[in-house]
Amino acid sequence: MQRALLLILGIAAITAFEFEVFPGHTYLQGDSQLLVPVLERLDTPGYLSRDLVATNPHVTYTIYDEVTLFLHAAGRLNFKTALLIQQISCRAAAVGGVLLLALSTGVSDGFALLIAALLNLGAALVGPAVLLTDPEPTPRAFAFGLILLAMGLLAREKPLLAGFIGGVALVYHVPTAAPFWAVLLAAYLFERRLRPLLRSALSILLVFCLLLANLAQLQPGALNPEPLFAKISAPLAQLQQFRTGYAWVSLWAGHEIWLYLGIWICGVWATARIWPTLNIQLRWLMLALPLCGICGVPLSFVLLERIRWILAPQLQPARTLVFTVAIASLACGLAAVRAISVRRFREALLWSLVVLAPPFASSFTLQRVTGPRTDNASNAAVSQIAAWAEDNTWGSSMFLFPDAGRELYPGIFRGESRRALWADWKSGAEAIYADSAAEEWFQRWRETMQPGFSKPRLQATLSLPIDYYVLKRAHRLSNVRPVFENREFVVYDANELNNAPWMRGMASPPITRPE
Repeated sequence: MQRALLLILGIAAITAFEFEVFPGHTYLQGDSQLLVPVLERLDTPGYLSRDLVATNPHVTYTIYDEVTLFLHAAGRLNFKTALLIQQISCRAAAVGGVLLLALSTGVSDGFALLIAALLNLGAALVGPAVLLTDPEPTPRAFAFGLILLAMGLLAREKPLLAGFIGGVALVYHVPTAAPFWAVLLAAYLFERRLRPLLRSALSILLVFCLLLANLAQLQPGALNPEPLFAKISAPLAQLQQFRTGYAWVSLWAGHEIWLYLGIWICGVWATARIWPTLNIQLRWLMLALPLCGICGVPLSFVLLERIRWILAPQLQPARTLVFTVAIASLACGLAAVRAISVRRFREALLWSLVVLAPPFASSFTLQRVTGPRTDNASNAAVSQIAAWAEDNTWGSSMFLFPDAGRELYPGIFRGESRRALWADWKSGAEAIYADSAAEEWFQRWRETMQPGFSKPRLQATLSLPIDYYVLKRAHRLSNVRPVFENREFVVYDANELNNAPWMRGMASPPITRPE
């Protein structure tokens, strides 16, 4: 009992450190900008009724929205708190899962906690643009933490619990959980010794598949799905390559794949060194899951760039490389402990360097994966605008940040104010989903933001159904009274801009939209 309590305290301490310090946690700084507006609209349909992201939800095949809305309603929590509860739980699941995986090989409690802490420092995977420990509260991040816990429970021969946790991961994010279940199914078919252990877990899988299908049927606000075997049109392909190039492996695999092949080889080598300490199910997981990651790259190329399957950008098989990196780090950590136990300290140092390299490198490559973050001063200024907008504008009001470029702060405003955006860079990630939404976003982006800010361009956008314009103070307009301003931004009413004297002398024609 005392040992179990100490391990639980260790998991809690590691989770708290990594949640608050490194890699930390964020909100409305990444993909949650595309999820929170959907949650807000599902909860209160009167808000964000004109927003492109909120009116094109893509949460049909996940319980992310159901769980968050339940916590929001039952616990009277705001969405940020409801998501943080799930995020902390799944972070702890990831730490506990790695701990159980390490303990199943016979290492001491101290070394197991150390390996769990190091692996959960995370890594930024350049190319597929995915994080080992994502600071954002997203379905993928939740599912990955749960899968690590399911792996640990299976390694400790707890198939019912492993099946249940793996099933929850599946209904959070199918593409992340699918490799785990594929490996279990293959092990059941080809490894007779594992059939008694895996039978109960696979039975639970069937239950969760039925649950997911039922939830999809009941999903409110779901869009008409694309035909299952439709192909990506040439214009949409060009748009995806422009905005979501990480889904197109030909744009990055030529120079990045060698890194992942090297990591995979290190992982296989380390697994061979610790092979006698692994039970049968752990051998399957540690060999097959990293291989799934490597095979995901050519699979993504075939499905997306050869067949042009419409669902391939949503599945993104190349992102299973996260398992390659995670399990390689685990194997190298275990190999280092084994080397220490036989007093091979130089070998232990080399294995430890492989474990430490991904989190160290991520401090340099993180922005290549996530894009630039908004600094704290800008966050505070955006929050002030959001509070003003929520108190002083209609719920259906439309805003535009015409000089924001590719910065993320417009999405922060939308998430905090529950007001629609005409266009922003982050919303372009919708290009991997609906064809019509992607084309609409690109047209709006080109009309209002892509060319860069200028007064003639601003005047041309006044014919669009935009109610308020938010500019940086550097672009403050003379002789036009703002409706709100702070140290960073100035907000203008579209009616005031239309009536401004300086606008009458502009020669730029208004933007007209085709019927």
